[in-house]
Amino acid sequence: MLKEPLDQLFEYVAQNIPSEEIMIAKKEYQTTTGEIYEDDKSYNTRMALFLEWYLLDYYGPGKDKTVLESIIEENPTSWIQGAVEVYKAISNNIQALFEVKKIRENMVTVLDLFTDEKYQVYEDDSKLVFRKNDLFQGRIVFHQGKYYFTGYYSFHPSKTERFIKGETKKIYLAQNIWLKELKVLEKSLAKLQKSNLKNSNLIEKVQVKIGKTDIEAKLEVLNKDFQILKTTDSNIKENIQGVEREIAQLKHDKLKVEKCKLISDLINKLAYMNLKWERSRQIELLDIYKN
Repeated sequence: MLKEPLDQLFEYVAQNIPSEEIMIAKKEYQTTTGEIYEDDKSYNTRMALFLEWYLLDYYGPGKDKTVLESIIEENPTSWIQGAVEVYKAISNNIQALFEVKKIRENMVTVLDLFTDEKYQVYEDDSKLVFRKNDLFQGRIVFHQGKYYFTGYYSFHPSKTERFIKGETKKIYLAQNIWLKELKVLEKSLAKLQKSNLKNSNLIEKVQVKIGKTDIEAKLEVLNKDFQILKTTDSNIKENIQGVEREIAQLKHDKLKVEKCKLISDLINKLAYMNLKWERSRQIELLDIYKN
């Protein structure tokens, strides 16, 4: 289902982005995945995986958006609305190392090794593509209420399971630390919002009292209370904005950018190991899949 929009995006990149920029990105990509050659058995697949990485994971120099995010932002009127929606869904893809848990006629259940979450993904050729317990690199996209694969994979031998799961656990633990930090901030925000609501209610009550009295001494006291409450209101709102900024920064810098980079780096490192295994049968598999 996603092959056509992905091909359209690949074509857009080829026609609209200078080849020099793509070559710079390709060199960066190949520092971790290894250089690929046309006589490699998996050449076409690996080129497609590079283009996926370039579109969905690559941040150009000084950029805070991926290539696809930038394309969508810069060209919102050049595509029909339906295409934009698909491209946004693709941009929000989940890249992971997956383990196949169950295969059905047109669906496969996979476990994301970075999060321990299971997904039911629609795939018409599921019984041809997958076997139970397969370990593979892939991406899934949520579109129109269902999950789909982008269609490009890199499978790893079953004997590498222990090594791969050990590497994914490191990222799983790092992510959990960030999620705990997020939970603390969200609790702090909820507490501030509760205080803000309470203070706002007090301000309203004092305003009502001020409107109902004409006793000068009482008005003086109420006006002082009102000013104190307004100062408190200002301070609470400033603190709320500060915590909201911290939450937004943590979500973007750590739970999005840094997490995606860690996952991408590991996946690319494993892809290089897989490439070396593909090219040589003279080396023991576990002498390749190791740190």
